[in-house]
Amino acid sequence: GENVAVYGQGLIGLLVTKLLSSRGDGFWSGKFGTITVFDMIPDRLAAASEMGASQALFPGGSSGPFDVSIEVSGNARALQSAIDNTLDGGRVIVGSWYGNADVSLKLGIDFHRSHKTIQTSQVSEIPANLSRLWSKQRRFDFTWELVRQVKPSRLLTKIVPLAEAKQAYEALDRGDEIAVAFDYSP
Repeated sequence: GENVAVYGQGLIGLLVTKLLSSRGDGFWSGKFGTITVFDMIPDRLAAASEMGASQALFPGGSSGPFDVSIEVSGNARALQSAIDNTLDGGRVIVGSWYGNADVSLKLGIDFHRSHKTIQTSQVSEIPANLSRLWSKQRRFDFTWELVRQVKPSRLLTKIVPLAEAKQAYEALDRGDEIAVAFDYSP
């Protein structure tokens, strides 16, 4: 099977890790070898191990190269690491949203000779090559089935009133929390 790296173990990274490691749980027939994850926060690495990661490492502790690297950290250095630690001919999937930020990458001669593919994971539209197989309704139904099976609510580390949203987002940004839900009660 393919050896996969997931860069970033916030909520999205943890869900990606769980989906990749659930090969025997009826999600799909994908076969993966090892699933190595990277993050800078020990609690996230511990959660990744619980979600099925084969290895949970701090950045720089590479056990690559990898067949597929998935970057969901929102950090340009992690994206560069994903590119650098992917095998020649491998795939790099960018799941992060960088907005309007400029991202500087080293894409020199080694990159061009490597025949690596960089693919985005934008999901607002179904790619043309899949549109005959996947309607929006089929994708919606499948996604909700995954949510039921994965149970992302188990990753919640705090529930706060909406009035505390600013502090909650700051805690997420610092890595003090993995997932926060808002209570909209008056």
